[in-house]
This record gives sequence, C-alpha cells and structure tokens, in this order.
Amino acid sequence: MIMDDGGRGGATENPDLARMHRELVALVAQLERSIDDAPNAAAIGAISDQIVEVNARATAAGRLLLVAQSEEISRRARRVSDAIPDVQRHIEDLDRFEAVVRSVAGVLDAADGAIRAATLLGH
Repeated sequence: MIMDDGGRGGATENPDLARMHRELVALVAQLERSIDDAPNAAAIGAISDQIVEVNARATAAGRLLLVAQSEEISRRARRVSDAIPDVQRHIEDLDRFEAVVRSVAGVLDAADGAIRAATLLGH
C-alpha cells in the first residue's frame, strides 16, 4: 500500500487493486521467463499471447488504483489471487502449454470481473 500519495491530493490506492496489479505484473514476468523453457514454437507463441493478455489486465488495473474500495472489488480481486497458483503449477510443466493457456484464461476472467467492478465504481 502506498503511503505517499505522489501528489494525488491525499488519494490512496485501493489495496485490493494494488495487490491484483502486483500479482499480474509478477505473472507477466514469470510467463516471460517460462519462454526460455518452452518445448517448441507453438508453446512460445501461446505463452507470448498470454503475456499480452495478462499485461493488458495489469495495465487496466494500474489505471484504476485510486478507485474506492468495495466488497465486490475485494471479492473479485481475491479470485485473481486464487487463480494464479494454478497458472504457476502449469508453468512448471510446459510440455502441456495448453494447460497454461487454460489456467491463464481463468486469471483473465477473474481480472476482467474486478476491472469491470472498479470501473463501474470509479465512474
């Protein structure tokens, strides 16, 4: 959580969105590292596509960091946190990169829900 408001007039980050943002950024980095262990070109392409998608959600979450906290955002952000270990487990076995893609899809769905909730609250 940011204590210094960075000139934002006393606004503070939504801790749930901030955590989700950090987790998505970390997932992008992990996916990037996994390319080195990818078994073939198809796996590299699939992982690269997932990096683009997760990064888009990280960017969207970053733009919404100052949205007020709500129970719905908290619940939806927790779904992202809960889904990430599944992706991490599948990254360990890149011979089944399709499982990585499926598990990332779960993270993306959860992130989209949290982003939608935050966007609605912020407007």
